[in-house]
Amino acid sequence: MLPSPWSFAAPLAEVVEVKRRPDGTSVRFFCRLVERRPGTAVLLYVLGEPWTVADLRLPAGSATFAYYWTTRWYNVYHWLAPGGATLGHYVNVATPARLSRDEVEWVDLGVDVLAVPGAAPRVLDGDELRRLPAPLQLAARRSLNRVLRRWPLLVDAVERRTRRLLGRFTRGGPAPPG
Repeated sequence: MLPSPWSFAAPLAEVVEVKRRPDGTSVRFFCRLVERRPGTAVLLYVLGEPWTVADLRLPAGSATFAYYWTTRWYNVYHWLAPGGATLGHYVNVATPARLSRDEVEWVDLGVDVLAVPGAAPRVLDGDELRRLPAPLQLAARRSLNRVLRRWPLLVDAVERRTRRLLGRFTRGGPAPPG
């Protein structure tokens, strides 16, 4: 059951997000499947406790709409406050996701991009790139450059898709901000 204020009209299947690192370690997050299409999946994770990323504080009850693709070298997290307002967008430069019925698996390549509404995107952990093996380093640099070049389009597409999904699935939850 999802904590308030997120209420969905139909039960959402549980899916495990498996985040791997190039060193072989991994972490698992139990999420809900919001949408699956060929080559893409959208997962939902609601924070039970406050969380901080860089200098962005995400309060308990915030929702993460996480976007994964099998052809893109990144994934995107769209963070929403319990009232539905966008808190930020976060991109993990990563290998393309592997999607199965019960899992979404990807390899984190270390460098990330964070932006809050009204601010330019910031690259986090850019020094991680040089620690990657050469083939992954090149792919990660290309992906980072592509994300930064396309930032406004990427954020707009994710924002619109999240709002569409919220409108389709929520019942009595936060109204999408206008």
